[in-house]
Amino acid sequence: MMQVKRYTAPSYAEALIRAKNELGTNAIIVENKKVRVGGIFGLFGRTVTELTVAVDQPQPAAANRAPAAPPVAPAQPVAPAQPAPDAGLDHIEREMAALRAAVVRLANRDAGAAGSMQLRGYARRVYEELLARGVEEEIALEISQQISSDEAEGRAQIREELARRLQSAPSAPIYRGKQLVVALVGPTGVGKTTTIAKLAAHYSMDRRLSVGLITSDTFRIAAIEQLRTYAEIMSQPLIAVDTPQDVARALRELNRCDLILVDTGGRNHRDTARMQELRETLAVLRPDETHLVYSLTANPRDAYEALEHYLPMGVNRLSFTKLDEATAPGLILNMRKRCDQPLGYICHGQGVPDDILPAERTDLTKILIGA
Repeated sequence: MMQVKRYTAPSYAEALIRAKNELGTNAIIVENKKVRVGGIFGLFGRTVTELTVAVDQPQPAAANRAPAAPPVAPAQPVAPAQPAPDAGLDHIEREMAALRAAVVRLANRDAGAAGSMQLRGYARRVYEELLARGVEEEIALEISQQISSDEAEGRAQIREELARRLQSAPSAPIYRGKQLVVALVGPTGVGKTTTIAKLAAHYSMDRRLSVGLITSDTFRIAAIEQLRTYAEIMSQPLIAVDTPQDVARALRELNRCDLILVDTGGRNHRDTARMQELRETLAVLRPDETHLVYSLTANPRDAYEALEHYLPMGVNRLSFTKLDEATAPGLILNMRKRCDQPLGYICHGQGVPDDILPAERTDLTKILIGA
């Protein structure tokens, strides 16, 4: 007999734990979806996870059943038996058969979720923490299955596993007389201009290098003015460009700078014309580093789609902003799974130049599992 139950909880991990505690580890996840509860007519409510779980309940042994009454031979011939008028039982049987078939179909697809029920101790804690921080279920399970249930051993393993997956790459060494060109690309509003300002301040004030700035973000007056203000404070040259010819001229004017930082305009990756302009700009720049900058507060689906469009442009670093505002920093792991390029910088606030760190100096283990 198949028993089916639904569990509602604020997160997938909590719903999964409730299902496991009540139905055991043999239960199979039939459906996992987000539903809205509370509010008025479905508005202003909160979104929770609804987990539908099925488990096969064994039937009582034959020895425990009540003995069946002996058949009574009819005294005279009887008419053939007619089908029972109540079709309700047939309907229930059909529904149960369909449910069993659905469970079989979903068994392979949800093997990972079912496998998560086998995790114990510290490994389960890691799994639940990763899910709570927005790491995709498949990735969270892959990582957790490599971790010991023993906490002392597991802590060393999780740091090693995350370090392997979150490969970072320090910037190329910058020397006087050996120029480095770094371009930041990405959608509008992810924090490229503020990140440029942080890098410019760090390399000019802390490293005492000569820094030149180029901006192609001529569509947003506020962006140019923001960067111009920083450039004036730090006594750095800033050149605004519109065309590839302007880019070539700017590079010539800044040829004595140790570091050139390029703030490209935000682009809608579905806008073919604007993306072609960016390709042409980068072709002239030929940057040593091209960072795809993305906000950790962004919609993951948009992030993955943007990644596909920007990668062919020569992106060789992933940098993330707004860590201080993010509730699901697991996007870092999710994007690294889809992209073999290393991490560059992590920004964790609006402060210039303090709120930025190279990824290799950021405790990503603490960010992703809270320990």
